[in-house]
Amino acid sequence: MKNMTYEKALEKLEIIVDQLEQGSIPLEKSLELFEEANSLAVYCKQCLDSAEQKIVRLTGTGSEEDDFE
Repeated sequence: MKNMTYEKALEKLEIIVDQLEQGSIPLEKSLELFEEANSLAVYCKQCLDSAEQKIVRLTGTGSEEDDFE
């Protein structure tokens, strides 16, 4: 997943969510898709967190609360 862009990961996540919402997939396959979706969601969050950190570093913005996290 490291070579995947945020946009591609999010697109794949949306496709999986749509498939799961249809409810016509067998249980085993649903579990596999759920695991993949979870991994994609974690990856997307990491990408967003990293981008936020870069923006804070570059702009020097951030609340005092952020300094303690």
